[in-house]
Amino acid sequence: MALRICGGASVADATDALPDELFLLAGEHALGVLEGEQLSEAHRLQLSDPRFADAVIWWQWRFGVLSEGADAIEPSPGIWRAIEMRIRAQNDNRPSSVDGTKGKVSPLSIAALAGGAMLAAASLALFLATPKVDSDGPPIAETPEPARSPQLVAQIADDDAGRSLATIIDEGSGRISLSIDGLEAGEGQTPELWVIPSGGSPVSLGAIPESGAYARELSANERRLLVDGASLAVTFEEDTGTRHAEPTPPILLVGPLDQV
Repeated sequence: MALRICGGASVADATDALPDELFLLAGEHALGVLEGEQLSEAHRLQLSDPRFADAVIWWQWRFGVLSEGADAIEPSPGIWRAIEMRIRAQNDNRPSSVDGTKGKVSPLSIAALAGGAMLAAASLALFLATPKVDSDGPPIAETPEPARSPQLVAQIADDDAGRSLATIIDEGSGRISLSIDGLEAGEGQTPELWVIPSGGSPVSLGAIPESGAYARELSANERRLLVDGASLAVTFEEDTGTRHAEPTPPILLVGPLDQV
């Protein structure tokens, strides 16, 4: 039985490429229900076995198709982290700190942003409900809303270890913004960020802070790797000041990039 994703391209052949138990493990990993040793094993396989990584992507697509028929649900807590990151990115163009000392955005700022969005929606509803009045003057041309650049988002967390990484990549500006928590490394070590292309090997994106906000411009090669369907991962590496050729187990965090 061949596994296929949209467009009909073959991803894997379950009969001779991936055993049934690993195929089911990939599905459980895509659902986010694994814990403990099973979760660690799935992370390892996703980094080392392209067939397993392809199966996880297939399951994610399959669950996405099934979710289209589901009723509306409340947004996840990760939405608030994304709002917080956008506030930081627009906060008077201040340079981001790499030492984790930059203060967190207050809940009041986030509430103000959400409240402003709801007020705008209510105003629009009132405008649409108001009867139009004929006028002798010429019609007023509508100003088109400026197009928003596509963005890639990753929300990754290990609740047991208290680690989390929220990522926004603006494809228009080529800028990556991170919100980091709980990545305290031992002496002589530092957290390092990796991109895992679909079916490819991990590529280092360099060291990142242990906590706080961090943002930088992406190189042309990094932008080619950071696309919908790729994954991000974090490891602890020796603090040599240079990027490493391959990640050192264990994988602390790993999760997919989704375009929004």
